[in-house]
Amino acid sequence: MSAPRSRVRRPWRWIALGGVVCLLAWIALAVGLALGVDRGTRLVLVTAAAVATEGLVWLSAFLLGLRVFEARQRLWQALRARVVR
Repeated sequence: MSAPRSRVRRPWRWIALGGVVCLLAWIALAVGLALGVDRGTRLVLVTAAAVATEGLVWLSAFLLGLRVFEARQRLWQALRARVVR
């Protein structure tokens, strides 16, 4: 009986792992900014945080289905429409 439950929980474990990686990338960026690292290091930290965030979004879309991605796209379009006005 526990097999169906583990199948449901498995995607959330991958998403949680991706979230931890994303959070660590942003923490590294914050620490780097607080320490005043040079421009090259800052660029690497910003790039790593951006890639980790985008990777988390795509991982979530892959594991939860394309509907999540479509909802994200509609949300961004709505936000852009409000800003452009």
